[in-house]
Amino acid sequence: MRYFEIYAWTECPFCIHAKELLIEKGEQFMFCCLDQSDELLNHIKVKYDWRTVPLIVERHTDHNAEKFVGGFTDLQKYLEAE
Repeated sequence: MRYFEIYAWTECPFCIHAKELLIEKGEQFMFCCLDQSDELLNHIKVKYDWRTVPLIVERHTDHNAEKFVGGFTDLQKYLEAE
């Protein structure tokens, strides 16, 4: 199974748009709000070398793979290319 992880701030418009896009496309996802978790957010930003939210990761449960997608506009392009 494929699903997406969205690392986000609750009130971020791009984070909300990413969530809405995945709902519209019928995709499975986790929306991880990191409003009060600055250390964790910084860790994730360093891990994926990304400075802004959302940070979107595609995961596959059948072969335990992950792919960093990027932010909202990157997600749009990624889903359009499929």
